[in-house]
Amino acid sequence: MRAVVIGGGVMGLATGCALAAEPGAVVTVIERAAVAHAWASSHGWSRAIRHEYGPEAIYTHMVARSLSLWDELARETGVKLYTETGVLTLGQPEDGHTLPGYEVMRAAGLPVERLTPDETTRRFPQFSAGDFGAITWNPVGGMLAASDCCAALARRLRSRGGNLREGMGVSRVELAGSGAVVTLATGERLACDVAVVTAGPWVRKVLPDLELPVTPTRQQVTYFSGLDARAFGVGAFPIFLAGMNDYGFPMHGPGWIKAGLHRFGAEVDPDTGYAPSEAETAAVRAFFRRVIPAAAEAKAEMVDRCMYDVTPDEDFILDYHPGGRGIVIGSGFSGHGFKFGPLIGEMLAALALGKAAPFPLDRFALGRFTR
Repeated sequence: MRAVVIGGGVMGLATGCALAAEPGAVVTVIERAAVAHAWASSHGWSRAIRHEYGPEAIYTHMVARSLSLWDELARETGVKLYTETGVLTLGQPEDGHTLPGYEVMRAAGLPVERLTPDETTRRFPQFSAGDFGAITWNPVGGMLAASDCCAALARRLRSRGGNLREGMGVSRVELAGSGAVVTLATGERLACDVAVVTAGPWVRKVLPDLELPVTPTRQQVTYFSGLDARAFGVGAFPIFLAGMNDYGFPMHGPGWIKAGLHRFGAEVDPDTGYAPSEAETAAVRAFFRRVIPAAAEAKAEMVDRCMYDVTPDEDFILDYHPGGRGIVIGSGFSGHGFKFGPLIGEMLAALALGKAAPFPLDRFALGRFTR
């Protein structure tokens, strides 16, 4: 079987690895720039891996499987990919997320607790939690080293005999008979039995004849420096999710905390850059003043930008091209997909190989948008 994967982010690399494990498979992953390049959705020091998905139990179970897959990759490559920080969720009883998520996690056997605002402040004195009526603490969860995860997947791909072509753009992907043809920016055409499109925000550009309900959006996070590691380092300060809008990480990288807004930015052209938003950084600082006052005057050291590929319901698209099985589409990861990378790779590879996937795929069918 000849397979071409378009997009060398976390999903494309993981899919390439899963396909390359198939006996006799010839696998090529094509990346328009370089693995974990600065404009990629899959780059940077950190991504969260958390079980907190409100009532959506399938995602909680997918996270548990993903954690074990990341652990396998770390042991295989000898690289530390995951740091456990725990996850503190600050919500409200009626938000439809915090308390249903607590019940789902309890049913899954996770050691999650409910905390009062006073208990939260005693345990995590950095937080002023009085505005929140539903608070949960889950010690299982933390940070994935995003760029290192991608590099480890690239190493696994090559060790399994896969080919990684960096610095190579793709003009379009088309069905051809029972397979597909991938046209590169150079004009070279690659015929294959199956093409897997994991092109992130560029998905509509490489599948121009398919009106996918995927929007590329601008996103940013801000890194803050100058804080005390005894209060804001790993072990003292958890990953937090607050009010369904704000999130943050303990000190990492050069010793900075990271925070951002959990909301989708404006639509962008993925081939066109954009300037950082001072208003977004100011909104993060306003949140700090209200909830994490000791961080309110920290220096905004760096703004990191990327893009999301967002679907209307924020669920993924894992499905065949509606015109034929020669193209498999992995898209719409909507800012929460990174944590599932190796598992999504297995699921997309199962589609490409015509095998059973490790989790049901009905939820992720493209046809849900036209039913």
